[in-house]
Amino acid sequence: MKIVRKNIEVKIYPTKRDINDNAEKIVSINKIESNIGISRFIYDEELEFINQFKNLLIQNGYNDKVKVNNGSCNVILKMLRQEYPFLEKAESSSRQQAQRDLIKAFDRYYDSSLKSAYPVLKTKKKTKKFSFRIINNNNNVRITQDKNGYDKIKLAKLGIVKFKTSKEYCELLWKGTDPNDESVKIKHVTVKRVHGTYHAVFNIEQIYLPEKIYGPQMQVGIDIGCGKLAVLSNGQEIPNLDLKQETENIIRYQKTMSHHKKESIRHRKAQRLLNKSWQKFLNKRKDYCNKITADIVKNSSFIVVQNENIKSWIKNKHLSHSIQLNAPRKLLEKIEQKCQQENVKFVKIPKFYPSTQICSNCQKRNKKLKGLKNLGIRDWDCPHCHTHHDRDCNAAINILNKGLEIVGTTVQ
Repeated sequence: MKIVRKNIEVKIYPTKRDINDNAEKIVSINKIESNIGISRFIYDEELEFINQFKNLLIQNGYNDKVKVNNGSCNVILKMLRQEYPFLEKAESSSRQQAQRDLIKAFDRYYDSSLKSAYPVLKTKKKTKKFSFRIINNNNNVRITQDKNGYDKIKLAKLGIVKFKTSKEYCELLWKGTDPNDESVKIKHVTVKRVHGTYHAVFNIEQIYLPEKIYGPQMQVGIDIGCGKLAVLSNGQEIPNLDLKQETENIIRYQKTMSHHKKESIRHRKAQRLLNKSWQKFLNKRKDYCNKITADIVKNSSFIVVQNENIKSWIKNKHLSHSIQLNAPRKLLEKIEQKCQQENVKFVKIPKFYPSTQICSNCQKRNKKLKGLKNLGIRDWDCPHCHTHHDRDCNAAINILNKGLEIVGTTVQ
């Protein structure tokens, strides 16, 4: 038994009105957009204040490193609330979350182990995230029923809103709402706009019992590729997902938008179709990734992956399209997350380990496979022991052997 954190994303349906026919306060599109704008406004104003203070220090000959913490940001936020009364429209915890995001951005910038850039302003045109977060204090974020008996989400200061999700997730959210049920707790909810639709992402803490697996479990090494999404050390190949139709639709609607005047009726129609195609593309890829990782983790007791430098792969024009379509980094992150949840041993080996060049039979290295120019060699014979290898399967076996060596065991 362990406590795990997980996110439950549900689709919500805000209306154009603030009050429904039963005189209940409901979540409107204007309220959501207002909260998103206020969160962005607080982040930008506090960042602008810090930048001005840094410039003042530089002009007077002092070090420009400013310690950004909760205390200093609280003072700035208090000043902003006095100057701009419209900030009171937002829920208090969402205002505080905006400054926590800024503090985290500065912490990442000053952390020498991370290559994070200096925080920049979240202008409406440049930002890609349209969201705000409400912390669950005193059960102010919960599932409730309206006067007609339908399940709705109650958001603090905003009202109730219709949502859709699976029966399993709905039961979890009802458990998180019940103060007497300690098996599930709702920590916070993030409301976001994605491709013209609105979603609520619940972050919950759940007491989780891993499933009992009957039968033998395998030790597996996973090699991430471009032509194939992944190859396992037992010879199983996971092909890339066919997203040709979705990408063609996205390109077609982008071209249609470029042929029409911005904000015209036809431009908006193409924008809606483009958003729908993007959402279908992302949902299809996410579902494929979830099913693959669940199957691998469920049948494994020990998983090893190589910490590949996928960012450098994207710079190669021959590999970048396949990588961006199939997102192998998301696959690795999902495997690691599920391993922690299911108590499966998970190991990462260094990214510079030459897993593709070593013979899994005699452990001798073949340097003729080194470099991008030799990526076309998919089968090779070891010059020392003359064993024939499939490049990806051999790499997966070497990754497994290296992981077993790291944890101090031997191959069974």
